[in-house]
Amino acid sequence: MAITETALNRGIITAPNKINKTTKGLELGESPSLEKMRYYALYWDKIISPVFIWSEDDLLDYPDLPPKLQLPHEEGFISAGILERPAILSIGNVVSPNSMDQQKQLNFMFNNYSSSAKNFMDEDSDTDWVIQQNGSELILPDEYSVEKNALRIDLANCLPVPTGTVNIYDILEFKEYRKSEFEALHECLDELYEQALLSPDQSLASKKAISNILASVSNLDKVTQERFKVFTRENLSSLFNLYGAEIGRGVVMDAVTAHFTGIALPIVTVGNVINATIQVNIQKTQVFKPASENLKLGYLSSAQKEGLY
Repeated sequence: MAITETALNRGIITAPNKINKTTKGLELGESPSLEKMRYYALYWDKIISPVFIWSEDDLLDYPDLPPKLQLPHEEGFISAGILERPAILSIGNVVSPNSMDQQKQLNFMFNNYSSSAKNFMDEDSDTDWVIQQNGSELILPDEYSVEKNALRIDLANCLPVPTGTVNIYDILEFKEYRKSEFEALHECLDELYEQALLSPDQSLASKKAISNILASVSNLDKVTQERFKVFTRENLSSLFNLYGAEIGRGVVMDAVTAHFTGIALPIVTVGNVINATIQVNIQKTQVFKPASENLKLGYLSSAQKEGLY
């Protein structure tokens, strides 16, 4: 496939807490669950989730963080080499009773997080870094945001993740043993992106890439059940750039966008995985400006359409 990037590590940069946008501004949401951390570790090679500190002196107290800013079992993920938690300077106290002060500090934190994300991408060119957020859309500071047309692939209830009593080393050992199955999923997403652009009027169900994704999801489901018995399934929405120069047989992105904008390919159900669905469409969306020319513009952990959960 012309666009697959198998030589690079796949990495995500994710905020330590969900960022919610309310009528009053930004709101710091919950931290990821243990299952979400396992999901990150299984489907990507590197995780960066910065830790916010109030002063440089706080580095001496790390990892004695407020519970709201802690990640579950984070020391285990760090010692296993899958997670990095670089410190990012913040100000004040995240639980300030003054809503205006809280907004200022949240905006400060979020801007510092975005600036640091850009630096991480610049410093490690051997990793295909992508911004990941929990939610149905990317929420970004204005100065780090730009609107783009993106091809969005929603996998709902598709990606198996072990639950129960299992440690990160068992998960990473399983991931290495089943490396080909995990790599196949990312390669199939790249292939579907390419095929959707080459023939946007074709039925989604008839595309070869869909058959490959269906097989990939089924294979992951099978091997995970064999190894762990008890597991949940996660959602993944991938945002792909439409403004690369050319791919495949020389299809120009702008021309395809004009043809495809507003068309949502129908939902495809994954046959032997209960409630698992795949959907593809093109949408205008805010993306991370420093990465706006990359192939992959963002990952979201919630599928877009109501009814896909």
